Amino acid sequence: MKTYHIFATIALSALLLCGCSEDFLDREPTDAVSSNIFWKTEKDANLALTGCYRQLYSPYRPEEMWFWDTASDNAFCYHNNKDYRAIGNGTMAPSGVSVHNYFTYTQIRACNEYLKRENTITFRTEAQRNQYRAEVRMIRAMSLFFRVQTYGDFPFSEDVYETIEEAMVPRVDKNKLLEFIHTEMQDVIKYLPETAEAGRITSGAAQAFLVRVDMFMNNYAEAVQVAQQIMETGNYSMPQLNYEQSFLKANQYNSEIILSFEHDKAGGFGMWVSEFFPNSYGGWSSIVPTLSILNTYETKNGLTIDEDPTYDKENPFVNRDPRLRATILYPGQTWDKFADARQYPHGYPSIEKGSGDYWSDADNATHTGMNFKKFYSDPSEFGDIWSCDRNFPILRYAEVLLSYAEAKMELGQIDNSVYEAINQVRRRAEMPDVDQQKYASQDKLRELIRRERRVEFAYEGMRRYDLLRWGIMADVMPETIYHMNGTITDNKNAEGDYDVKLVPFTNDIEEVRHFTKGKNELLPVPQTVIDVNPQITQNPGY
Repeated sequence: MKTYHIFATIALSALLLCGCSEDFLDREPTDAVSSNIFWKTEKDANLALTGCYRQLYSPYRPEEMWFWDTASDNAFCYHNNKDYRAIGNGTMAPSGVSVHNYFTYTQIRACNEYLKRENTITFRTEAQRNQYRAEVRMIRAMSLFFRVQTYGDFPFSEDVYETIEEAMVPRVDKNKLLEFIHTEMQDVIKYLPETAEAGRITSGAAQAFLVRVDMFMNNYAEAVQVAQQIMETGNYSMPQLNYEQSFLKANQYNSEIILSFEHDKAGGFGMWVSEFFPNSYGGWSSIVPTLSILNTYETKNGLTIDEDPTYDKENPFVNRDPRLRATILYPGQTWDKFADARQYPHGYPSIEKGSGDYWSDADNATHTGMNFKKFYSDPSEFGDIWSCDRNFPILRYAEVLLSYAEAKMELGQIDNSVYEAINQVRRRAEMPDVDQQKYASQDKLRELIRRERRVEFAYEGMRRYDLLRWGIMADVMPETIYHMNGTITDNKNAEGDYDVKLVPFTNDIEEVRHFTKGKNELLPVPQTVIDVNPQITQNPGY
């Protein structure tokens, strides 16, 4: 399958990100493509379009979205030099290592530059021109939407400013920005093809992103309508793969992928998967699951751990939703090298002191007793885990199905189509269908859908904004991060892992997270931004 790789040349990047010059510099540059000789042919437009796709690198590359889960109750980042830890525990500030700077404009400017300059080009057909423009407009909408979710108000214009003075503009109200994004997405759909090269935007991708925007804006009626249109095309489906198989690199173009970030090592976008591996691999355990997400997975019976009398809190990893084992590496698990009983007689030894993976053995050991393994559950796919690549699914069909079910539920339109949408997701996970009697009311169904979204999209960076749009961030973010302690037994269970006997999570605390309502929902604007442009105001509480 051909792929539309998301990278651009240094020369093109220079062109897209720079737009003005003084008279004494009005000459053909030797290290970049000048706009005087560019923007002439359809080939130029295609190259510039590739440069715009490059702008999805942040935040939609895999390792960045994985880190974004630590800004929620799903995951914990131990290393203090990572500003994501400060976002998770509520200590973020406008300066220092505790602020992450997404308050950037280069992505949006690159798209604005394209939309302003391409009218000098003669295309073979106007349909081709409109398709390219629609792709760029969606990339811009995606970049802007993330920043609205992250900061609220954001400085935005469709203009390309020629001077620094012109660029000194204030933030625009987030509701106006959301309306702009919404209108853009409604319009671009009609210019896009149903199918395209992998990694390239289609009409289905635009529809799926519009559903995401609608859900954030509580536009439930339109979300239902658009999601239903996607479902009726038959272009996407839950794959004939189990959950773990669906996230293998070998299957990254499966039938539920609507849009992915094409992470291409050959194009200069290599990554260190090893950063997320256990200390035993030389990894850093940079992102690890919390007790909170562990407790969210149902048992195989379709019951919560509080409902199922077979659940054993001292041995909590057996008889659980298969998505748990597919997503999380836990003590006693016989995964990859930990399946070698000669070297690891009890599987992953993360609760055995002195093993090298116990939390106090090394800074790079897991500090919760667990690691993530989703997306790299077969390390042999990568060869060198210190220099590899893989795609990231920005939009997948499971989100369309669960958004459809949630929107219908919020409208009070609970019918068989709602349960069927949820069941399609659960069946791929090898979980039982929804008990319709138990989940007949709006409140109970809301509880189920929110739990389903959490475990289905774990380690995909979506959790924080689900919490934000549901208005429950202040309820769940002030969590306590515990170390996991206990012993691993000699008994192998039905999953092929070793049973454990955990001690109660009481006093062995890694971190107590805090959250200030009305403040920590948004990131602070970096002080460096305010210093450069005094018209930029700070978010409340900072």
